This record gives sequence, structure tokens and C-alpha cells, in this order.
Amino acid sequence: MTLLIDADWLCYNCCYAVENDDRFDDNLHVLYSRPSWGLDLIETYIQRYKQVSEDEGEVIMCFTSYPTFRHDLYQEYKANRKSRRKPLALKAVMDALTNRYRCIRYDGLEGDDVLGLLATSKELDDPIIVSPDKDMRTIPCKLLAGEDLELITRRQADRNWMAQALTGDTTDNYKGLAGVGAVTANKILGDAKELSDMWEIVVKEYEKKQGGYKEALLTARLARILRTGDYNTKTGKVKLWKP
Repeated sequence: MTLLIDADWLCYNCCYAVENDDRFDDNLHVLYSRPSWGLDLIETYIQRYKQVSEDEGEVIMCFTSYPTFRHDLYQEYKANRKSRRKPLALKAVMDALTNRYRCIRYDGLEGDDVLGLLATSKELDDPIIVSPDKDMRTIPCKLLAGEDLELITRRQADRNWMAQALTGDTTDNYKGLAGVGAVTANKILGDAKELSDMWEIVVKEYEKKQGGYKEALLTARLARILRTGDYNTKTGKVKLWKP
């Protein structure tokens, strides 16, 4: 078994969690942290993941390498996060993890894409993605998002991906169709099971409501978490999805 850890998410959350905010008096208010606190909390989580998966296999930390190809596709991608403060010990914790675990970054890719590529490559022993991110459900994989292992089939992954092509993702700052949320998106997709059929439905909705094929394709490409064959690790080139 191989645990593929969403390291961006884990490091950010653990580093924020261990920050101390102390007000000693009216004139002295201090925010402080220690990298060791963040690392200890990360280790606690990893041991919990191993218990749930009932295996002591390899752990791989998957990180983002900025800027990503999505920023080239759409300049406003994740622009809403620029003002967010990073946790105090983040860099030190990330650096320390490289001495503890196998860490993987690919040029121009988000950690999500690294997770998707590794989970679908068939080169690892029973890979399991560990992440609460809903985007992981657009990848055919074994997923540990809570206390139970889930199996996301290719058909389920494609449907979740096409649903996101309709809704967009406000968290990542790209729009889908106005007024279309997750429930409406699934109603729009109806009983369609094959990717080609779902894509045809998505295009028709875009043509009816706003934009058209070009906008539908851009949103689908932004929403697609890369799978095996979508990226050349030697050249660092992404193979953009083509219907």
C-alpha cells in the first residue's frame, strides 16, 4: 500500500493549528509557533491514516510547484487567495518533511495533479489518496477523505468532473454556469454514463446559457485533475484534455 498525502493541505492545516496567539497586556500581542509542533501534529495524522488503512506501507508527500499550468490557462485562477496569510512555520515544516518522507513535486503542477498522476499510474503498490478535497473525487482512485476508504470508479470520477465543469469552483476562483450548483449539475447530467455523452450535455448547457464551446472547454480543463498520460515528467509538458 502507498499513502499519497495531500501535503499542501496537511502542512497548511497543521501549521495553522499549532500557532499560539497570546496577549500579554494591552501593548504586547504575540503570534508564535514552532516547526516541531507542526511536525508532531503531522505525524499524529499520518499514524491515524495508517490505522484506518490497516497498513504500514510507503508514505509519499505530494506538493504543488508554482506557478501552475492553470495560471497560464486562466490568469485569475486562485487569485482570491493572494491576500491569505501563510502559517508561520510552513516553510520550515515543508523543508523538514523532505528528510522524513519521499516528497514529489512536478514542474507546473498542483499537488492535486501529482496525486492524480500517481494514483492512476499503476506504478505504485495499492495507492490511496489521502485528502478531504472534493476535487479528489474527480480521480478514479482509492480515497481516504474521512474515517473510511472509498473507491471512486472511472465513471463516478468522470461524472464528478463534468459536474464541476458545470458549477465551476469558487474556491479556486473560476466560474461555471450562473446559478448552477452541485444538485442542479447532477440533474442536468441526468442518466448519462459515458464521458462523451456528459460532455455533449455540458456543451449544450453552455451554449444555451452563456459563452459556448470555448468557455465550456476552458472550465473543463481547469476542473480536470490530471491522470496518467496527461503529463510528461521528462519535459514538464501538460497534455491538455481534448474531447
